[in-house]
Amino acid sequence: GLPKAARVSHLKSIMCLSFYELVGASSRDVVYLALPLYHMAGSLLGIVGCLGIGERGWGPGGIPGMFRGLIPLLCPAGATCVLKEKFSASQFWDDCRAEGITVFQYIGELCRYLVNQPQRPGERQHGLRLAVGSGLRPDVWQSFQQRFGPVRIVETYGMSEGNVTLFNYTG
Repeated sequence: GLPKAARVSHLKSIMCLSFYELVGASSRDVVYLALPLYHMAGSLLGIVGCLGIGERGWGPGGIPGMFRGLIPLLCPAGATCVLKEKFSASQFWDDCRAEGITVFQYIGELCRYLVNQPQRPGERQHGLRLAVGSGLRPDVWQSFQQRFGPVRIVETYGMSEGNVTLFNYTG
């Protein structure tokens, strides 16, 4: 439906800092984001999630014990986020190769658009290792992996105004 305002608490916004780490991303990843930033999936999970990845400069001993919970919130290493103004299924794999994309945040229809594109040479020559999002139909999930290679897919579900989020780690 049409965009609607939703009340999002400060705590929920802070919790979005850990989104990409929960699904297996790291500060070495490059995240492809073509979702609208007026939506929670694009802004809080996408942008804030990239900002919240990793620890910065604490060396082999890690973060000192009494600061372990606080420092990652204040000094995350972050990950690179490639923002696309508009999703293009025909340009997606070229973008992935050109930008070194390793993580793709989707809504289910974006994967269907990719699967429905005419086959092209080099569709499996990419660095994409993780796709994370919501609304991916089982048939599209299977077709996506068969066609584009062993990309790990993590399906999530959480409502902006809700207080529970679900993750499907196993497929």
